[in-house]
Amino acid sequence: AICVELATAGYRVVGMDRVEGAAFAQGSYLTCDLSDPAGVAAAMQAYRDDGGTVDLLVNNAGHYDPKPFFETSVEDFERSARINATAPFQLSQIVARWMVENGREGAIVNIASIAGKLGSPIVAYGASKAAVLGLTRGLAKALAPHGIRVNAVAPGVIRSPMSDAIAPEQVAAQLTVTAMKRLGEPEEIAKVVVFLAGPGAAYMTGAVVDVAGGWMS
Repeated sequence: AICVELATAGYRVVGMDRVEGAAFAQGSYLTCDLSDPAGVAAAMQAYRDDGGTVDLLVNNAGHYDPKPFFETSVEDFERSARINATAPFQLSQIVARWMVENGREGAIVNIASIAGKLGSPIVAYGASKAAVLGLTRGLAKALAPHGIRVNAVAPGVIRSPMSDAIAPEQVAAQLTVTAMKRLGEPEEIAKVVVFLAGPGAAYMTGAVVDVAGGWMS
């Protein structure tokens, strides 16, 4: 939904996906496993060598492992951290360096989670998304002198394959503390991303925008 909304707004969209040959009508994909830092670096370098440039980075990859705390191994925790926090750090560093070298201003939008703000019993996910919030605020301060804005969206429970992995009783419990009493739609996140990327958010950096239907606790 984010790719489609950005393309509709006039962006040339290049995504990253583990599946070789993945594509969508409005753009193209680089093949890359975000849990592999060497692979991320190689894919981005190949893109640049082919003449690619970046004015906007959206860190949207998310890994949700529904194991309860006592069944979560260190390896499980580290995988969540690599995909949800380390990859956004690495991609932001690569892209921001290109922007600075080319004298271009730009924007980074991170997809965090309301679970990163409020905590989650799925500890690996909640902790890794909390790291994204800290990353967003730190990058905003580090990159503002270069004209690069960094903001984040904190979704609640959004209708998606990830929400399908959440136990129905857990979804029901989350909806009881959500004022609007429904799941969010992917398009509702995408529209906020487009806003944060564009000139309407020119005086915003380091902000975290909750798109969670009034999920308060």
